[in-house]
This record gives sequence, C-alpha cells and structure tokens, in this order.
Amino acid sequence: MKETIINEPSLFQVLVSSPTTYIVLLVIVLTIVGLKMEKSSPKCCGSNKTSTPSKPKRARKNGKYVGDNPKTAKNEAWVGGKAPKKKATKKTPAKKAVKKRTPKKGGK
Repeated sequence: MKETIINEPSLFQVLVSSPTTYIVLLVIVLTIVGLKMEKSSPKCCGSNKTSTPSKPKRARKNGKYVGDNPKTAKNEAWVGGKAPKKKATKKTPAKKAVKKRTPKKGGK
C-alpha cells in the first residue's frame, strides 16, 4: 500500500484563493480613499475669496475706512455694496422721579 500525504494549504494560500478576501480588501481601500478625499475637499473646493463675503465688511483704502458717496446708488463704504442691517435697540422706560420725603417737624 502506498501512503498518500495530504498537505493542508497554508493560511496564505487559503486567503489568496478566496474571493471574499478581495472583496474585504476592496472595501477597506475604498473606505481609506473616501476618508482622504473628505479631508482634502474643503481645501481644494472651498469658497472663492473673491466672491461676496458672508459678513459685511468695511471697505478700506490705504488702511483707512472709505466713506459712502450719497450721490451714487452703490454704497462704497461696504465691500459688496451692501451695508449690514441695523440691530434693533431696546428702549428702556424712563425712570419715574422719586419724591424725597422729609420727616415731619415736631416731635413728642
């Protein structure tokens, strides 16, 4: 009788021959690439600084504020031509005058 030796495949051979290994590796690679893209996207695709700013900003010339020319329709004092809306102020009610009482003259 002949003895037959059965060689068990190594872990590496099992992993290489299995299609699920490739699927798992693909998912891992795509996840890593997706995370890298999310981190780099604000830098490359951020808002353009030449566009109108989100908050109104005063216009300057030579380090000094530029005034508005009332003869023109555009507001030159603000970048983008629009001044910020004025905030409503709270009006406090006037205080009533308090009369000082003087003690009655006379005593016991």
